[in-house]
Amino acid sequence: MNMTLVELRSAAEEYFRRHLAREEWKLLPEEVKQSALAGAEADVALYLDRTGIDPENRCECGAVFEQAIHLARKPPCSGPKRRLVSEEISGVGRRAWEYGDTEEPDYAPRALKFMEAARRRNFRIGRG
Repeated sequence: MNMTLVELRSAAEEYFRRHLAREEWKLLPEEVKQSALAGAEADVALYLDRTGIDPENRCECGAVFEQAIHLARKPPCSGPKRRLVSEEISGVGRRAWEYGDTEEPDYAPRALKFMEAARRRNFRIGRG
């Protein structure tokens, strides 16, 4: 059911051949493409509450590719994220920070459309 990274990479090249971002994808370094595809597959699988994507489902594959270009466009992470929790200003001053990634995953708008379509297509009613 899961695709290998090589199969995913090949399918991504085919997908971006007819995409508006084809030149952008083509210019990305190979390691960025691989990382973006791996991260995108994990994001889509997380959204669909599964361990991987169905390679036969075009909506799921499209979601992975749209999420991959979205991730490739983002600046690289520079350490753990922190959020200012409180600040006290009296003389010396004091700040309290909260560390950790507490945000929802950042999904590309087109990837979300593909994932919602994939969810609708995989809807099944069981008996009993």
